[in-house]
Amino acid sequence: MKTPAARLLHILACCAVMLFIAVVDAAAEPVNYYYETGSWLDVTDPVGDDKGPGYYLYPSDKRMRRGTFDIKRFTVYEEGQVVVFEIQMRNYIMREWPNTARSENQGFVANLWDIYIDIDGIAESGYKQALPGRDLLFADNMGWEKVVMVSPLGEYELYDILRDKTDELEFQNQIDDIIYPDYVKVQRDKVIIKISKLKLPRISEKSGYQCLAMGYQKIVSPNRLLNRDVRAFASFDDFGGGHDTYGDSPTIDMIVPEGDDQYAILRDYRSEPYRENITYAEVPFVYKGGLRQSPAMAAINRQIPTEQQSSSPAVKQAQPVQSTQPVIRVSPGDSSDLLASPPPVVKQTGNASAQPVGKTPVKIAPKNSQSTSGFVPLKPQTSESGFKPMPKAPDGFIPVKKPK
Repeated sequence: MKTPAARLLHILACCAVMLFIAVVDAAAEPVNYYYETGSWLDVTDPVGDDKGPGYYLYPSDKRMRRGTFDIKRFTVYEEGQVVVFEIQMRNYIMREWPNTARSENQGFVANLWDIYIDIDGIAESGYKQALPGRDLLFADNMGWEKVVMVSPLGEYELYDILRDKTDELEFQNQIDDIIYPDYVKVQRDKVIIKISKLKLPRISEKSGYQCLAMGYQKIVSPNRLLNRDVRAFASFDDFGGGHDTYGDSPTIDMIVPEGDDQYAILRDYRSEPYRENITYAEVPFVYKGGLRQSPAMAAINRQIPTEQQSSSPAVKQAQPVQSTQPVIRVSPGDSSDLLASPPPVVKQTGNASAQPVGKTPVKIAPKNSQSTSGFVPLKPQTSESGFKPMPKAPDGFIPVKKPK
C-alpha cells in the first residue's frame, strides 16, 4: 500500500506530465490534415516595413499598435479542390476593439487585405488597375484576372456595398471578378482564407500574386473603398505622411519579388489635385520562387532568341547585304565592273539602241568615249553646242531663264 507521501508524489508527477503536454501542444504549429503537397508560393516579407513608401505614419488611435499592418509571410497552397491563402502578420490580429469588445462578422476589426491573382501569367491580359481607392497600377504590362477581398465584413454585406458603388462604371465591370472567401479563420497572428477552385478557374502554381495590407474603415466614397485614407498628417482614423491631394496609395505593406524594394516601388508616384494628372505607382506580381517574371513569360522569352536569331543586330552584320537596287550587266566580251552605287538594271548587248530596264533611263556612252572599262556613266555627255534652253511653254508661260 502506498503511503500518503507516495500518492502525493505520483499525483504531482502526473500533473507535471499533463502540463508539459499542454505546453508543447500550444507551442506547436497548426497541423494541416488535408492534401498539402507543397506551396505554390511562399514569400517572407521583411519585418518593420509597414510604412508604405517608407514614411507613412500610423493613425493616432493607440489601439492600432505598430506591426498591426506589417506582413511577415504570405503562403499559397492547395488542399484538394480548395486554394488556401495564409497571411501572417507581425502582431496578433486584433479580434475586437479593446474599449468596446466589439468585433465584425469575420472575427477581426482593423485589417483589410487585397489578394490580386494573375492566373495566366501572360502579359497584356487582365486588369491593369487595382480596386478603387488603392491608387495603384500593375507593372510589367501584367494584369489580374481575380482579386480576393478579405475584409471584416460578411459576404452578403460586402456584396451589397460593392453593387451599390456605381460612381465608377469600370469598377462595375470588375465586380464579377471580385472573390468572396468561403472560409476565413483568424489564428493568433495569421489569417487563413480558403476558396474553392471553382471560383478560380485555371489557377495553378504558375499563377502570380500580390497581397496588399491596408487599414479597414467602413467608408465608401469616390476615393475610398473600405480602406483608411492617407493624409499629410496622421489623424485618429487615417494614416499620415502623404499629401492632402489624390494619388497616395493606402497600401501600408505588400509582398515584393526577390531583389525589389517596396519603398522604391510605392514611392514612384505623384500626387495631384486632379485625378487625370496623377502618376500612379506600379506594383509587380510575385510568382513561384519569389520571382518577378512569370513561368509563362519566361518560356516565351526562351523561344524568342531562337526564332528571331536572324533579326538580331549582330547576325545582321554577318549576313551579306542584299541591296534592293539591281546590278548593271554588260556584254560578256567586255571587262565589266560593278558600280559602287548601282543604278537600275541595264543590260548592254550588241545592239547599242537597246532600251534600259528601269524607271530612270540611262544613256550608254558612245564608242569614242574615254572610258575603256565598260563603265556606264549616269550623267549624259554634254553636247558640243553648249547649254540647250528649255522650249518655251505655251499659254504665255515665262521660262526660268531666257536665251540670249
